[in-house]
Amino acid sequence: MTKIMTFVVILKLMEQYRMDPDKIVIKILESSTTPVLGGTSADLLKDDKLTVTELLYGMMLPSGNDAAQSMAIYFGNLMLKI
Repeated sequence: MTKIMTFVVILKLMEQYRMDPDKIVIKILESSTTPVLGGTSADLLKDDKLTVTELLYGMMLPSGNDAAQSMAIYFGNLMLKI
């Protein structure tokens, strides 16, 4: 349920600020790839660079906690700046 809500919030933010999910590239942080995160994973690696579209697939299809956390960090920091 949390990943579905994360998906919806990210889509709404991108729509509101007219962002293209194929043009925004997010660098994966080490904190998103640590075993402590646990659960299912999209097998992301530190310093990978993926578009929001790719991360949305990684979050929903294999139910990747690492993809969800990477986008939560990115969009959370972005909203602090707006």
